[in-house]
Amino acid sequence: MVILSGCGGGSGTESPAFDPGPLSGVISIEAGSRIDQDTMDQLRFADARPASAPQVLPASFVLAGYLSGASGSYPTLEGQVEPFIYATDSADVYTVPMAPGETVILRNFGSRQGNAQLELALRGHGVALLPETTTQGSPSVSLTLAEGAPEAVYTVEVTVIGSNPARYVLMKAAGAQLDSLSLDWPAHEFVPGEAIVRLDVGDTGAMSALAVGMANAQRHLGGSDWVMRMPSQVMSGASNAASHSAQTLDWISELRQAPGVTSAVPNYLFSSTQQSAPTTPADEDLYRLQWHYDLINGPGAWQLAPGGGSGIRVAVLDSGLFSPPDVSSWHPDLDANVIAGRDFVDNDTYPEDPGNSFGASVFHGTHVAGTIAAVVNGVGIGGVAFGSEIVPVRVLGEGGSGSSDDLIDAIRWVTGQAPLEAGPRADVVNLSLGGLPRIQSLEDAIAFGVNRGVIFVGAAGNSATSAPSYPAAYPNVLSVSAVDAGGRLASYSNFGNWIDLAAPGGDASRDGNNDGRADVVWSTSAVAGTSGFEANYTGLQGTSMAAPHVSAVMALIKEQSKDLTYQNVQALLADGQLTDYSGNRNDQLGYGILDAAQALQANFDLNVSILSPSPSLVSLSNEGKTSETVVLSRIGEGEVSNVVVTETPGWISVSSPVPGGADYSLTISLNESMIEPDTAYRGEVVVTYDSDQTGRMVKIPVIAQILSDEQARNAGVHFVILVDTTPDEKGFYWAEAQVAVEAVNGRYEFRFDADDGEEPRRLNEVRPGSYYLVAGTDIDGDGIICQSGEACAEYPIAGLREVITIEEGQSLSDIRMTTSFTRPTISTFTPDVLPRPGFRGYRLITQGRASAPGDHRTRTTQ
Repeated sequence: MVILSGCGGGSGTESPAFDPGPLSGVISIEAGSRIDQDTMDQLRFADARPASAPQVLPASFVLAGYLSGASGSYPTLEGQVEPFIYATDSADVYTVPMAPGETVILRNFGSRQGNAQLELALRGHGVALLPETTTQGSPSVSLTLAEGAPEAVYTVEVTVIGSNPARYVLMKAAGAQLDSLSLDWPAHEFVPGEAIVRLDVGDTGAMSALAVGMANAQRHLGGSDWVMRMPSQVMSGASNAASHSAQTLDWISELRQAPGVTSAVPNYLFSSTQQSAPTTPADEDLYRLQWHYDLINGPGAWQLAPGGGSGIRVAVLDSGLFSPPDVSSWHPDLDANVIAGRDFVDNDTYPEDPGNSFGASVFHGTHVAGTIAAVVNGVGIGGVAFGSEIVPVRVLGEGGSGSSDDLIDAIRWVTGQAPLEAGPRADVVNLSLGGLPRIQSLEDAIAFGVNRGVIFVGAAGNSATSAPSYPAAYPNVLSVSAVDAGGRLASYSNFGNWIDLAAPGGDASRDGNNDGRADVVWSTSAVAGTSGFEANYTGLQGTSMAAPHVSAVMALIKEQSKDLTYQNVQALLADGQLTDYSGNRNDQLGYGILDAAQALQANFDLNVSILSPSPSLVSLSNEGKTSETVVLSRIGEGEVSNVVVTETPGWISVSSPVPGGADYSLTISLNESMIEPDTAYRGEVVVTYDSDQTGRMVKIPVIAQILSDEQARNAGVHFVILVDTTPDEKGFYWAEAQVAVEAVNGRYEFRFDADDGEEPRRLNEVRPGSYYLVAGTDIDGDGIICQSGEACAEYPIAGLREVITIEEGQSLSDIRMTTSFTRPTISTFTPDVLPRPGFRGYRLITQGRASAPGDHRTRTTQ
């Protein structure tokens, strides 16, 4: 860039080049990003008032906003002189283009002042949906425009209840896009000082190289996977857990660079996916309380499978089973059906759940096992597969948490992998646990078991989010969401395009069948008695309770068709033979709610073969993908032929299906000249084919849009700061320089000045040194950027920040970053991302502290 002089002088001298300073650059804004027009960035100015006119939004957006029922000030932070204030803004109103079936989602992040409730309303054109209100337990709510409603511009209103301020994100996008949005920093818990390391089998010196001061081999997980321990000399003398966690992550980053290391990930912790609910002891005949068996058509199934899954073994990887004091037996409703198991927590052969020494003792594994295989004996309850055998495997310790290495070990043991045996120890594996990122070693262990005919069933998780939760979201696991007694998605249940089917998980806040009782799932448990815990029954809620219903029905089916595989089950699901499938899969219930009786009448003899599209929904735009290759994967082992595209909208072009082995692929491309800008187009590509002597079809929904919002993108005022890379003794990082910039033509331009050595030192002056470069919004005005619900950019990529070095006399002038309200996720697709335990954002430098040399720094709250 050059500054040109005027034409009148004629001095003949050239204009001086623009000085970019020691550091300058551009921050791009993620497509569809918008900012509430009256956040604290606007309301902090004198005489500012909340906006009175609705804010116009495009057809697809991710917007961050601020509300507060009253004005006040936030609690002061360490070293802070003056408190940060917040102003009143009780409601935000937007106009949003909506079509039938489209959804707006609100996520409430609260604030440092405390929790606040937010209400989401949608109205217009004769439509007035009942408002949905966020709660502390359910921070996300949504409203969907019903089929038959006119496609038009509607009013969406977000209102605060109470006096506290709150940050929020309002979203509307294609379903596939919403599923991929993560608004929180990854914070998966892990074992400090440990890593799961995969070695290059071709590098014979890899282990010895690691052993020399960098890592100690602690345990072999099989194959090329090892649990490694950080050497004591690497761990500093810091005693707090945050410092140990940070040191572990730094060590893992170094391991990833070591020769012979293919991958290194933390030894992640996981937990059960049960939600506790108020419970009371019940009498001997509990079936009157077990609405969940009627919901899955249990009575019909038992007529079709009188053996109750006899001869089928179901492994329950959980917290172990309740064992009465001083007796080598299990809960009396389980004992007759329990066979030999293993304890991977205490490393022995008696997987007993001892209860908790603190808090409530839930006996989670006992409850799960009861739903699957409690004995029919006229007392208490009976399990769905009451004749099957339980293989108890303890992987959850006290408090319902466990480590990923124990889970990997357990799966390899139960499927006969480690050591390799003739066959698996179970036919079905129930995984009522989760909260893990995507771990390749765990995925590989499950895939090995599936190849041996084992069927895995996983609980989707209880975070009311579409973010995938593993192991349920792995492609070889049946992922189960939870419904209440009315068949509605439970308020806590996860959802998304990775859900396969739904089953009863209960919801203690509802009475979906109007029987006067809370919708909880009743099963075997234990309660504290006069001489220790005693066998009993209890009601719980959670996707942990939904998964065993599916595992039990898999056992009933396996009794009829021993050779049934995961692939067979997927084909039957997609063909509508296992659930109340309506023909339209959705992200809440997958292929529908489990129907045990219908499942037992599925056509096992005639192998069902269908084509399943991936991705299942195609979203095209000029700012994303303009074409997408869809793979039509054959599910089942029968022949598929005559695959033809028979219907397609005029605004896309579709290639003819190309065979590749058992699968077919086709490419869908956007015809940009055929659609109007900023108008959402929706249609279906219909593919017909023959299989199993039957003509079938598959429909691929397509959403397309030409977006012209690049100039209109705005993520709010951005504070760009340089942060020291070395934390202090308390684990805090310090900011050294800061500039504030606004969006111009859909992007931010920033520039720092070199320290001129004069006092007072200005906020934008930077000294030579090594820093992290970060930027973000402070929409609630609390002096912290990059909190969940706020935009954030890190150099070079968010979640993978790297050190940037500023040297005397040199300039870094082409820095490029991207800011977004979304956050990176940990998966096999982003293998370098590590968790951020305890991360709460970066603190801003305050003007009041900038006058004294060296005293203007402030800490990040990491």
